[in-house]
Amino acid sequence: MINPPGPTRKKRIYLIDSSIYIFRGWHVYSDEIVDCEGQPSNAVYGFTEFLRELLVLEQPEYIACAFDARQTHSYRREIYPEYKANRPPAPIALKNQFKHCRNFCRAAGIADFSSNRFEGDDIIGTLATRLRKDGFAITILSADKDLAQLLRPGDIWWDYARNKILHYKDVEKNFGVKPELIADMLALAGDKVDNIPGIPGIGYTLAAKLLKKYPGVESIMENIDKISAMKFRGAARIQALVDEHQHILPMTKQLTTIVTDAEFKGPKQDLRWSGINKLSMQTIFEQFNAAPARCQRWFDLA
Repeated sequence: MINPPGPTRKKRIYLIDSSIYIFRGWHVYSDEIVDCEGQPSNAVYGFTEFLRELLVLEQPEYIACAFDARQTHSYRREIYPEYKANRPPAPIALKNQFKHCRNFCRAAGIADFSSNRFEGDDIIGTLATRLRKDGFAITILSADKDLAQLLRPGDIWWDYARNKILHYKDVEKNFGVKPELIADMLALAGDKVDNIPGIPGIGYTLAAKLLKKYPGVESIMENIDKISAMKFRGAARIQALVDEHQHILPMTKQLTTIVTDAEFKGPKQDLRWSGINKLSMQTIFEQFNAAPARCQRWFDLA
């Protein structure tokens, strides 16, 4: 258990990057898992099993799920229209399951949030910032290193599927920079997954080296003429490349920085876990042909 009970423990909120675990269910579980209409429900199965395991293991008092909704007014595409343009659209059979996963959260008494402008990362970033001011410690459940930028002392980044846990001090050991500089590292090196351009010739290792000397892309831009004096092979070439492409850095830093003041809505503003709604849960289980033993495992949480 990450936050064992005790008289001096801090309140802890569990913020879930839901899309990661929905996609994992889609890839890990057989597409022969279907609902009462014969439609695939493997992503729902995987996501809900993850939630149940988490609730049993951690017994959280506060928990919320952030979802990536359809970005009809995407904040990042306004900055860079090619943002994530390299990604193929999600299969319809998977898209349909996202709605069911949100409905399941509500039946399970878990707050859920999404936005047509901001991503799930931004929702987590905003909730973490607000709640930290109220005295909460933050646990972020995700496999996405981008979210490590949100960690502060006392917080945890938890890749649940791989059981990999990072505390604030562990981020630099794993990624080469402190959490506060993760966005800068990605801005310099780019992010192929999100189609964010970087400076040619700079990967994460070299970006971390530059940021150790000049912490922040703004500092690097102010000291471009000094890069060639740094003690690594090809420093002069890297100085020339940074000089040539420095104009992209303000934009890429905006793209890689998680928003911490996003606006979004959810049907349940209270983040305290309220326990399951048995009637709603029973209706969902009937729709998805859930085995009686699986239903009972959830009802045991009530």
